[in-house]
Amino acid sequence: MDKIFFLFLFCFFSIVALLWGHPVETLSNGERASAEGPRKYLFPLVGDWMKGPIRAAAFLIEYVDFQCPVCKRYNEINKQLLKDYQGRLLIIYRHKPSPTHPYSFIAALSAEAAGKEGCFWQMTDLLFEKQDQWANAQDPWKFFRQYAQSLNIVDERFLRNLKDPQLQKKIYKDIQSSLALGATTIPSFFLNAERIPNPQSYEDFKILIEASLIKSKKTQVHEHADIRVVLDGKPVDFSLPKFQSKYGQELDPYVHLHHGNGKVLHKHKNGINLGYFFNTLGMDFGKDHFTLDTGKRFEPSGNKVLLLFVNGRKEPLMDAYEPKDLDRILLYFGPNSEELIAKELALVSDEACIYSLKCPQRGMPPEEECTGQLGSDCQ
Repeated sequence: MDKIFFLFLFCFFSIVALLWGHPVETLSNGERASAEGPRKYLFPLVGDWMKGPIRAAAFLIEYVDFQCPVCKRYNEINKQLLKDYQGRLLIIYRHKPSPTHPYSFIAALSAEAAGKEGCFWQMTDLLFEKQDQWANAQDPWKFFRQYAQSLNIVDERFLRNLKDPQLQKKIYKDIQSSLALGATTIPSFFLNAERIPNPQSYEDFKILIEASLIKSKKTQVHEHADIRVVLDGKPVDFSLPKFQSKYGQELDPYVHLHHGNGKVLHKHKNGINLGYFFNTLGMDFGKDHFTLDTGKRFEPSGNKVLLLFVNGRKEPLMDAYEPKDLDRILLYFGPNSEELIAKELALVSDEACIYSLKCPQRGMPPEEECTGQLGSDCQ
């Protein structure tokens, strides 16, 4: 039964790999034309496999193929980089199995299956260390099972995990993100949201990271803005747990809501706009639409308008607007009524100054990891 199952998986994923091998045909015109769509993939995402502190000054995203010999060599370099830049570097692995490597997709699936048992990085190391063994085998599955067993993963659980459709979706999502970013080669690297050429040596890598650390100091901020979203008269409750971040478990390291306060947005990096912020919450904001995380979409029609107000003034940039410290932001969808809009503007909170320590007469912010003056860091 196992042999039939593994034969089916192998054939299925081989076909899938071939289908994913043509990035130009895979992306729609809208995706290629959209600057904001791909941009989110330049940053750490919920569900990414990460090593290092989430708010490290430098973050490196690598698109990997476990059957790629070059990726194998970079895996060793990455481990050394994490030691040399401990506390300052975050490394993220995303899957990009190549159709030229017939076992790369099922190797990625095996790493994800081990990841469900808390052993993604251990399996990653084994897949690279023993690449010559399984990459040249007629039946790589038996080796993947052996590696899992060596990590004390019960074989039955490993097999069950392999059948989990969510793991396949995770790999597809990684592939799609690589195509959206134009990462057509393996490996492909992005350092602090910028594509870099594949370094030819460890020293080349260090030079790039040192430069990114210097540049990162100029982009780090600690700003706060009040925000309110009202859709057809109903405010969105951002205090719900699904929208809240915790230290070390942020939905996004650069912009988030936390401490149960859904009224104040926290921003830690320049260049973060409202479109990006809402994407981190599973929502989508464009010049002519707003979509909730539930999929419900709001579009202007008839007397209904979608407007953005910043500090009481209409802001034409809409999703491209970058929140600034102490901004009071209202995103409004509803009747084009000055009276209703004025009422909602008056309901925008005024708490950001407390978190930015700009109005001490109103008290101090709650005890939390993410408070301080501009330029400070979370402890």
